[in-house]
Amino acid sequence: MADNTRLQVRDTAEELEKLDKAIRKLGYKDRADWYRDCKRQVIRQAEGEGK
Repeated sequence: MADNTRLQVRDTAEELEKLDKAIRKLGYKDRADWYRDCKRQVIRQAEGEGK
């Protein structure tokens, strides 16, 4: 898994538009901001379960 350092997800323009609207409603400025926060939450959650 570490061999592939890039994450790519293919979505339609319509799906991305819906995602962008939802992300803005949640208070994030863009997809990158939302993704970084989600990534931090998942890592925190996994570390908490591991203890």
